[in-house]
Amino acid sequence: MTEAGREVQRREEALALKAAIVDRALAALISMDADGRIVEFNPAAETLFGGRWREKRLGQVFGDVELPERVRPVYQAALRRLAEGEAPTPSGHRMELHALRGDGTEFPVDFVLWRTDAGGAPYFTASLVDASDRHHAAQQVGRQREALRQSEKLTAMGSLLAGVAHELNNPLAIVMGRASLLEEKCEDPELRADVLRIREAAERCGRIVRTFLNMARNRPAQRTPVDLNELVRAAADMLLYSFRTHGVELELAPGAALPPINADADQLGQVVLNLLINAQQALTGTPGPHRVRVSTGVEHRREGREPRVWLRVADNGPGVPPEFRSRIFEPFFTTKGEGMGTGLGLAVSRSVVIEHGGDLILEQSGAERGAIFRASLPISGMAIDDSGPVPLDEPEAPAPSRVLVVDDEPELASLMRDMLEQAGYEVATAESGGLALALLDEARFDAIVSDLRMPDMDGPGLWRAVVERHPLLAQRMLFVTGDTLSPDAREFLRTARCSALDKPFSKAGLLAGVKALLA
Repeated sequence: MTEAGREVQRREEALALKAAIVDRALAALISMDADGRIVEFNPAAETLFGGRWREKRLGQVFGDVELPERVRPVYQAALRRLAEGEAPTPSGHRMELHALRGDGTEFPVDFVLWRTDAGGAPYFTASLVDASDRHHAAQQVGRQREALRQSEKLTAMGSLLAGVAHELNNPLAIVMGRASLLEEKCEDPELRADVLRIREAAERCGRIVRTFLNMARNRPAQRTPVDLNELVRAAADMLLYSFRTHGVELELAPGAALPPINADADQLGQVVLNLLINAQQALTGTPGPHRVRVSTGVEHRREGREPRVWLRVADNGPGVPPEFRSRIFEPFFTTKGEGMGTGLGLAVSRSVVIEHGGDLILEQSGAERGAIFRASLPISGMAIDDSGPVPLDEPEAPAPSRVLVVDDEPELASLMRDMLEQAGYEVATAESGGLALALLDEARFDAIVSDLRMPDMDGPGLWRAVVERHPLLAQRMLFVTGDTLSPDAREFLRTARCSALDKPFSKAGLLAGVKALLA
């Protein structure tokens, strides 16, 4: 073979090798002539753009068919710079653009463009790599960062709420308690009805404060017998103003004789709130009238399955689009507008319900009937609570029992004294821990009801002193507090194993707490 023949053979082999490399490259490679028309591309390009389109694309202008209109000026500017012998971009070769698949959907790509001269004519080659996974991961990180920011904001709000609640709960407890005592004294039916309205309004304020605290509270799960209807009423009280101002009619249809379930009240309360807020937001921007219906009940007993209670939250909004129904419980997935949600509410709610042995589903969704979310919860491990509230008209307490009430708020101490004395207890009051210790040295007491936060000697200090001087009495101390949010308060109540009564409290709640101490 002549030297010229060997040279031709070497060129053919090199071209074959290059073609093999290009055909098997993972990156999509598309070559264009000086006018930007497609002259060649590799199999990876066909795969990237969704199918075999060689016959359709050869000879067409790349920027006009594979790029969205809004990004074409960037590509055309890069092409002009290459034609003039410059780099495609001032900062280098790599660009991040969006391309169009064969079905018209957009997707992000890493885009590199370079120039090759062949036969005296310029050619341009584009290398494209699908960046969808990286963009999706970046969006996930962004959503998680926003969720973390919201979590930190809620933590700060929780600390603020603890202080506000502590200051608010004292006067609120006085209003509730005095209204309760006044109600018992009123013989005039009209006056009694007015006092009843005052007490019910104060109790509603107390439920709202307690719900706020429960939302902000960060503590391990605690399973106790929970009344699902009571959680629904508390959530409705909290959101009633928001529903009314947004023109949403809230209908409650609680089931009768609903058995308590063994659950964490704070976690389930958050589930109810999430579902109600979700329903309200689903109605935003839709034509009225707007309605949300909350109902509860007991499932029919199935053989081999323990009894369950259920909760339904139904709205008459647009419903969940069919393409989103399989994803609505995914973390960070949301169909709401910007600023209306993080995509965590339904995901967290479902995980809480599952942890309680139940399930949360989208029971129904349609444009005509809105969306219906249904939670079902087993009654497994239900504890029988036989120490319910003491009726106001039939207080039941042993007359000889003596109770020491300790509170630096004179009005609150006086209120508790009146409540306990009406129930037949002998009561003494002390305005400080030091004075309480002096009384304990002089007289016998069967139980102590004390505020947790007091100047000089606080509740924990009093408890430690009682442990040293009167160890048996230390086991019969009830702490009244509006500060169960703070970590030190929670830790003290846990280690001391003392009972606690949250402010504001009712007369029945106070009497039940003292009765439990003396049992």
